[in-house]
Amino acid sequence: MEKYILGETNKEFVCIEDNQQITVSMIEQTTLHLDILSRDFEPDVYDNQTCCDAIEDLALRSRHSRIRILLDNTKIASQRGHLILQLGKRLGSLMQFRSVGEVPETFMIADRIGIMHRSSPNTLAATVNFKDGQTAKKLSKLFDELWENATPEPEARYI
Repeated sequence: MEKYILGETNKEFVCIEDNQQITVSMIEQTTLHLDILSRDFEPDVYDNQTCCDAIEDLALRSRHSRIRILLDNTKIASQRGHLILQLGKRLGSLMQFRSVGEVPETFMIADRIGIMHRSSPNTLAATVNFKDGQTAKKLSKLFDELWENATPEPEARYI
């Protein structure tokens, strides 16, 4: 697999089979901000020890780190024993979870520059770019709007 560098590699591609690997690579390179919008925290992508370790490293890297996760259905992910939700319980305020209504699309934004975007939450096929400021800005605006109107998910801390 090519080496993609967050903030440097401006190459858009569609990822289908390497979703987990690409996601972990982007998270490992994130220095401060990670925003994730997901229906049920896709277990095929996020529910693995490597991804969990990358998010934990990010959360503990700096007191300025910010990890925000918007989920449509926290209960489904928690019933599966999702590793990231368990991590959120251990890290407390270092990770924030909120519930949002129906999720028409899913995406991850790393440091407001890298994106992994699925136009449909029913597929793992994602458009990825490690340096797409324009799309990241558009998705960040949408994420911020959803975040402001979302319900804090205290249950996620006690799973």
